[in-house]
Amino acid sequence: MMVKKAENFITSKWSGGSTTELYIYPSNAVYKAGNFKCRISSATVEVEKSEFTMLPEVKRYLSIFAGKLKMIHGEDCEVNLQPYEIDCFDGGVPTVSYGKVVDFNLMLKNGADGVMQTKRMQKNEGLILTPEEENLLVIYVKTGGVQIQDYMVEEEELFVCEDWNEKVEIKNAGLKDAGIGICKIKL
Repeated sequence: MMVKKAENFITSKWSGGSTTELYIYPSNAVYKAGNFKCRISSATVEVEKSEFTMLPEVKRYLSIFAGKLKMIHGEDCEVNLQPYEIDCFDGGVPTVSYGKVVDFNLMLKNGADGVMQTKRMQKNEGLILTPEEENLLVIYVKTGGVQIQDYMVEEEELFVCEDWNEKVEIKNAGLKDAGIGICKIKL
């Protein structure tokens, strides 16, 4: 288990804003080379309309922490997201989005599978996560701070549990709500 601090993340520009790579597996994988099993990121969309990069053979999950987002997959599949709602879609389908937001992304490829959830945790709220088939747990704290096992994970930090094989307890012990993104992955 480990906590990654914000200063360790890589942020880059794209046509609609900026994206921050929070985690990639394996650690020597390169997003543009497509040789990853999973990639977790958060992007700031600064334009009203943007086109997603085509990512054939990538299962994508996307949620937003702030704003409203309308996505159109292909010709006619429209999805409207409010904060903490999630969409799962095929990265190989042309996707256009409308709305200036801060999002949270999970990409799965090369045999990896998993699920993503986002949650606004109230003060003193707790949550227990138990692995089923998953063996990697990644939790991003967008706002607030939470206690995860023996680790205090602050705003914009990432908790990573590789070789996840037992329950993990999360508690919002802070003074305000915490916004988190949870990725449970089978590599």
